[in-house]
Amino acid sequence: MKQKRSKRTRELTNNELNRLFERFSRPMVRPCINSRQKRSAVGIAKILWLRLVTGTDTEENIYEDLRLIFKDNHDSNVAVGSMYFFKMKSELTKAQISNLKKHYSDERNFNRLEHWEPPVSIESC
Repeated sequence: MKQKRSKRTRELTNNELNRLFERFSRPMVRPCINSRQKRSAVGIAKILWLRLVTGTDTEENIYEDLRLIFKDNHDSNVAVGSMYFFKMKSELTKAQISNLKKHYSDERNFNRLEHWEPPVSIESC
């Protein structure tokens, strides 16, 4: 009789989650020249992270979220949307994104996102 292997993956640690977020947010946070810009970039990155880890990061959803943030600034909307799809998301491998989705599919982990503060240092500006 064959034994079935468990398809369950281990839970990601806080350090792993923080490291993945830092990689993901790097294209948006790195160019910031002051703490106000960096705080804004981290806030936007958190919204995009939420879309990524819940698997709801369709073009329509991303650009709708960005329209709410940037109002009528079409250029900013397009620039940040392109950064998300072509730089931020590509900082992570498909396997890492899959593991993040599995991790956050657990309601306990998802609920922790509400109070989660990313590890990006704002003081370094």
